[in-house]
Amino acid sequence: MKRFLLTSGLAAVAFAAMTMSAFADDRPAAIFAGHAAGGHELQRLRRCLATVDLSADQKTAIQAIVAAAKPTLEADAQTVKADHEKLQADISSGADKCVVGQDFLTAHADADKLRAAAGAVRDQIVAKLTPDQQSKLTACLASGAHGPGPVGFRSHQ
Repeated sequence: MKRFLLTSGLAAVAFAAMTMSAFADDRPAAIFAGHAAGGHELQRLRRCLATVDLSADQKTAIQAIVAAAKPTLEADAQTVKADHEKLQADISSGADKCVVGQDFLTAHADADKLRAAAGAVRDQIVAKLTPDQQSKLTACLASGAHGPGPVGFRSHQ
C-alpha cells in the first residue's frame, strides 16, 4: 500500500510538472503578438480582425483596449511564470507533495485568471465590431484561417 501511494504521488507530481509547462511561458504578455501560451486565441483574433475591414475609429478603439489591458495581462503572465518556476523548484528540491500540490493549484488558478482577463479583452474588442464584422470574425476564427496579419493594427509593446 505504501508503495502504491508513493508511486501514485510521483505520478501526480510528474503529471503536474508536465502540465505546468502549458501554463507558463518565458515571454510574458506578448499576448497580442501571440507569443504567450494561451495567447493563441488572441493571436488568431488579432489576425482575423485584419479580414473584417476595421474602420480607423475601430482600430483606434481596439488599440486603446489593448493598451489599457497590457499591464494587467503582463502582470498576470509574470505571476503564472513565477508560479511555474516555484513549482519546478519545489519538485527539484523534493518538497513535500502537499507543497507541490498547492503550487500546482495556485499556478492553475493564476493561469485561469490570465485566460479570463484575455477573454475579457477579446469580448471588449468584439463589442467594437458591427454585427456583419462579428459574423466575418466568427467565420474566420471557426475556419482556423489566420489571414495576412493586421495592417495598421498593432499593439504597442
